[in-house]
Amino acid sequence: MHEVSIADALLRQVEETASRHGLRAVQSVGVCVGDLSGVVPDALSFAFEVLRRGSVAGEASLQIRASAGDDLRLEWIEGE
Repeated sequence: MHEVSIADALLRQVEETASRHGLRAVQSVGVCVGDLSGVVPDALSFAFEVLRRGSVAGEASLQIRASAGDDLRLEWIEGE
């Protein structure tokens, strides 16, 4: 299940972005997942939920927006 490594990389991006903007906690994360990306959204969501524990995104929800094509990108984070 490569979604685990994708979720890990996503969380690293979230932590770097949160640090750069002085966020202490992230409440939500938005990603775009294309139909042709090879990523199973439910598996990514599950992996994110497991891996987020103990991070700045420990309580964050993952919002997945489906798209056509092979997109896979972090679109936004919300935090304080």
